[in-house]
Formats: sequence, structure tokens, C-alpha cells
Amino acid sequence: MLKRLTGILLLAVVLATTVLATTLPVRADGNSDGDGVAVGDSPTFQLPLDFLGTIGGDIELGLLVNTGNTEAHSVRINSELLHELEYFRNKYQLYGRIQRSKVFNSATQHNEDVTTAKRYGITGQSNYKFLVGRQSLFGRGAYLYDQFGAFRVQSSLAVGYANRVYEMQTNYIDLETGPGFAHQRSSSGVTNTGLIWFLAFNLEQKIYEGSSFRQTFEGSVSLDGANSTFVSRSSITSQLFDKLSMRFSLVARHNSRPEGNLKTMDTETAASIVYTF
Repeated sequence: MLKRLTGILLLAVVLATTVLATTLPVRADGNSDGDGVAVGDSPTFQLPLDFLGTIGGDIELGLLVNTGNTEAHSVRINSELLHELEYFRNKYQLYGRIQRSKVFNSATQHNEDVTTAKRYGITGQSNYKFLVGRQSLFGRGAYLYDQFGAFRVQSSLAVGYANRVYEMQTNYIDLETGPGFAHQRSSSGVTNTGLIWFLAFNLEQKIYEGSSFRQTFEGSVSLDGANSTFVSRSSITSQLFDKLSMRFSLVARHNSRPEGNLKTMDTETAASIVYTF
């Protein structure tokens, strides 16, 4: 049920943003009238595309193949999309990773191809920007499935206040905080739903021409004593040529109260090819 609610919320955010954006007034310039028709002897129609805003992002793909004594292959994909409008800033992220390995089965005396890692997630966020300053209100929804992690399913919804405390060209620092609720299901099937306090720190800094550093930190702090989750993502991206880049990244995920003897920290280090659009 919560997965459906999360999907419905993300869809509602997208639809609401689209509807509100299309209803924003479009300013007519000095060479056209209020209907977007150029003023002159030969009027021509000009399509008012300002409401579409600017859309950018990247697609990241990583591949690992082991042969010989250890046989395994894994695929990692990550895509981030930023949609900037006059009154809204929308962010979307899709993530997926799967790994299959050859594992010796003592019963059959053969190596069997089994899945040893399977994780995918989606995050959507919409910020309504105030007319003055760099402050905004945000709504955020996230869903993560991890077949071999401390928790099988983790999803959350949050709303709150955001402030872009620093911005210089493509460099920025964002701070976000607000209440919400989270749903978690452990690997043994135990579920918990409760209130959380969400906080986030996002930084992007250009290092030199064609290279940049990005750091994000997100925390979902349980307000009822259940598991709290903290995620840190660090990456350095260096342009190879045109729209292709190489990215080195480190993701660390901490769960405060995993089941049994499971570890509290999971990390993932990757080198990937990135296509920017």
C-alpha cells in the first residue's frame, strides 16, 4: 500500500508542477503582442516555450566483469534529472544495481549462477521557489528496494523548508529540513511505519574546467525510536570529451538499528561512464 502511495505522490508532484507551470503568465517582448504574434508587416507565430524551463541531467553506467577463479558480473546505472522552472525546481533520480556470481554448490558439485546483489530505487522532489531570495518549500518521496541489505524496503515522504545558501554560476550549496514519515520492511518481514525528521545537505563545486565535485548527505531520523537512515554520496566527475565523462563515486549508507548481526554500514565504490544531456 505504501509503495502505491509513494508512486501516486510522485506522479501528483509531476502533474501539479506541469499544470502550474503551464498556467504561469508568459511575458511578451517588445516585438510581439500578448498572443505571441510578432508585430510587423508580415506577422509570424512564435511558440511561447518559456514555460518548459530548462531540463538537464546525466545517465551513469558502470560495468564490472570478473573471470578466472572468481566469476561475477555486475551492472550499475544511475540517472539524475533536474527540471528548472521559474517557480519550481524538480529533481528526479533513478538507481539500479544487480550482480550475479558463480557460486559452488556442494550438493551438486557444480558452480551455479546466482544473484548476489540487487538494489533499485527512485527519488522525486519538487521545490516551490519564493519570489524573493533563494528559499523554497519542498515535497519529497523516495523508495528503495535492497534484496540483500539490512532492510528489504525503505520508503519515505517528507515536506519542509529549503535554502540555497550559496550559488555562484554552477556551484551551489543547498540545505533542506522538514518532517515526514517512513516505512521500512526488514529482511525477515518485520515492518515499521513512523514519523521522521528529514534533513539534507547538497553541494556541487567546479574543480577546474570540465571537472566537478558533488557531495550529498541525507538523513531520516526516526522520531519514535525506530531505525534511522543516513546516506552520503561523494563523486568526482571529469569530462572526457563532448558529453561523455568519467565519474568516481563513493556511497555510504548507515542504518542505526539493523536486525540481528547485520552491519550498520554499507558502502559502494564505483567508476562509471557518464553521458550528460
